[in-house]
Parts: sequence; C-alpha cells; structure tokens
Amino acid sequence: MEPELRFEINLLADGSVVTKDGEYLGTWITDETDAFYEFTPEGASEATISSAFIGSLCKMIADWHDERPEG
Repeated sequence: MEPELRFEINLLADGSVVTKDGEYLGTWITDETDAFYEFTPEGASEATISSAFIGSLCKMIADWHDERPEG
C-alpha cells in the first residue's frame, strides 16, 4: 500500500523525500545527534539542506525544488 502524500514535500519512513505528486527528490536522515534533519538530493553524495525542525526542512526543500531549472 502506497503512503498518502498529503504535503507539498513528504518525508517518508524509508528515508525518501517525495513531492505530493510522487516525484522522488532524494533522501532525508537525522544527523548523528538527532538534533538536525538533513536532505540529500538525488545524485548528490552529501546533504545540501539541513534544519533543526522538520517543517523548516520541508520548506527549504520546497524552495529548492521550485528554484530548480525545468528538465
């Protein structure tokens, strides 16, 4: 059963980050201290966005996604 994608940016339990439309963007994890959440875009070797708050992380990922050139 597919998870319900309720938000513009969804952080899934398997570590995936997907849009409401199901577009895969990359992965998310917590850092070694569980104090920060980190996003690594698909194809990148390390996290490029991090935040102490999930909501802020999702907003920054959404902004990043909106700024990407259309492929």
